[in-house]
Amino acid sequence: MQRACCANLPGQNPVGQSITFGWDTPVGPCEIVGVVGHVSHWGVGETGKLTRAQSYFSLQQDPDKWVPLNYPDTKILVRAPLDVAAMMPVIKSAVYAACSDQPVYDVRTMRQIVTESMSSQRFPMILLATFAALALILASVGTYGVVAYSVSRRIGEIGIRTALGAAKQDVFRMVIGNGLRLACAGLAIGIAVSLVLARLLSNFSRLLYGVRPNDPVTLLTVSVVLIGVAVLASYVPARRATQVDPMFELRYE
Repeated sequence: MQRACCANLPGQNPVGQSITFGWDTPVGPCEIVGVVGHVSHWGVGETGKLTRAQSYFSLQQDPDKWVPLNYPDTKILVRAPLDVAAMMPVIKSAVYAACSDQPVYDVRTMRQIVTESMSSQRFPMILLATFAALALILASVGTYGVVAYSVSRRIGEIGIRTALGAAKQDVFRMVIGNGLRLACAGLAIGIAVSLVLARLLSNFSRLLYGVRPNDPVTLLTVSVVLIGVAVLASYVPARRATQVDPMFELRYE
């Protein structure tokens, strides 16, 4: 039996209890022999409450009057390590041996069924992924531009630091640190805005199956990726800063 069927048995072990099913003419009482988790029959992202009230009967125990209602389009699931091409002759021979006039059609793998159930989410996710990639590129280019401009404006300062004994590693860390500060400031603002928008745009959360709007793993992963991009974008200006000739720069100043 499905968990929702046991809502009237709070704090009790449902196994061994009895339950009645049906509308016009209820069937039962039926003994509960087990409890299982919810199964998403119509798609991995389904949210309908009606499909949560599920029960599992043996075909031999299901009343005859329910057969036309419950099984108008019965499907058979076959679990095997072989591919569809290898399994089809075996399935057909088993079906034809039981009833030779039964057709075998619409054979699909579970992967295909799951993929088709997510077709409505696929296109919006492709768009979101495209825009996210463009945003990441713009962020990296912007970070590189700001850090490179900052290095060009501080060439004299860097030359003086080097002349006074600053090691190349110190100059490198200073430039990378500037890029990281920009990235961390942007992350702080972005995370705060995302937490607010996640509440306002909660309907869009169905696009990502199994991911909550404020999923900490997602936020952490995005933060790590953006910090990594910021470090890479700051690397070239930092390397350029370590190659500054202090005598040339001081003479130029």
